[in-house]
Amino acid sequence: MGNSNAKRNNYHNHHKYDSQYSLSDLLGGSCVNTAAQASNEERRSWSRASNRSWTKGTVQDIHGSSKTVWPVPRFQLMFLPEFPVKEYPLKMGYSFLDVIAKGAYGKVYRVQKQETSQVFALKVISKAMIVAENSVQQAKEEAAILRMVGHHPFIVNSVHRWQGRKTLYILMNYVSGGELFSLVDEYGCLPEKVVRIYVAEIALAIDFLHNAGIVHRDLKATNVLLDEDGHAVIIDFGLAKWLQRMERTNTFCGTPQYMAPEILKKEYYGQEVDWWSLGVLACVLFTNEFPSTLSSELLPDQNNLNCANVPGILPANADISPAARDLLKRLLQPDPRLRLKTLLNLQRIAFYMGYDIQSYMLKKESPFRILGVKNRGEVQQKKDDFDKKFSNFESFPEDNTTQTSHR
Repeated sequence: MGNSNAKRNNYHNHHKYDSQYSLSDLLGGSCVNTAAQASNEERRSWSRASNRSWTKGTVQDIHGSSKTVWPVPRFQLMFLPEFPVKEYPLKMGYSFLDVIAKGAYGKVYRVQKQETSQVFALKVISKAMIVAENSVQQAKEEAAILRMVGHHPFIVNSVHRWQGRKTLYILMNYVSGGELFSLVDEYGCLPEKVVRIYVAEIALAIDFLHNAGIVHRDLKATNVLLDEDGHAVIIDFGLAKWLQRMERTNTFCGTPQYMAPEILKKEYYGQEVDWWSLGVLACVLFTNEFPSTLSSELLPDQNNLNCANVPGILPANADISPAARDLLKRLLQPDPRLRLKTLLNLQRIAFYMGYDIQSYMLKKESPFRILGVKNRGEVQQKKDDFDKKFSNFESFPEDNTTQTSHR
């Protein structure tokens, strides 16, 4: 028994000693520690060439918008997946034509696809300005909303979205008829027959957005474009927000002349604010003037109140029919609980008596034809001073504009 225990102890001691040898000693030569090598490779800094080779897969893969290959730079990661990474946006095949509009974070350019000669509107947004204003989520929501609702006939369609090193890109269908604001500026007060078309088309778009859980919050004459026949197309979802019918928010944003009283008073508000904006827009179409939009906090005491300054009061010289006046009165109701805010209620008022609002989806009547507008397909936009030689989309031009409304 004693000999047996001694042998067992010698056996364990021998193997315990052997286990302390390195693998290279046992093999009689050198051996690379693969774990250490892998660790060193993970810590190794990647060159620009290797970074491009890593991200190249996300660009060429048809599923690139839903997955990524690490590592991805943070300035790209923060805008995924709404803006897929495109390393070489200049090779997308678009020719720069001119500037259409200028916004808080960038500009909108008219571009032409070289392969098909089709014209698009390209919104170019500065990443630096987005990050500086803490509006990354806002930009991502705009892209997601446009992707969801662009198939509606009265909402601009977003064809493609991507990002480069310094900029974000949103490619949209080009709407050639100009702004609704320009039409009012040119013709003044529009006929009620034309206003009836525009109010119905915009109301159909608003109802669609609200059913999708979206509030626009910046509906105005300059954010309604006109197609080749003069039909309305709502654009600019930069202030849009996911908001269900019964939900409320209190962010102070929008254009002051179109803001509902509850926004001006900094109260919680819901989707009803878009219907107020429609009322203001309808008033502009009817009278070429804005109704009063002063906040009740800025108004004098109720006993000495001048009716001309009450929010929603129409211009004193408004020459419109009783049915049109009734429409504006219902849309410009200061109390959001009493405000006209559904298609069903709009269909029931006198202004649409004998008209089927849903039938306007078919675009049977052309506002341009009613007004006698011809050859408006290539409307020349008013151009600011800009560099027509702008050719590199990644060299984002300096823009001194500032954002007047925040999320």
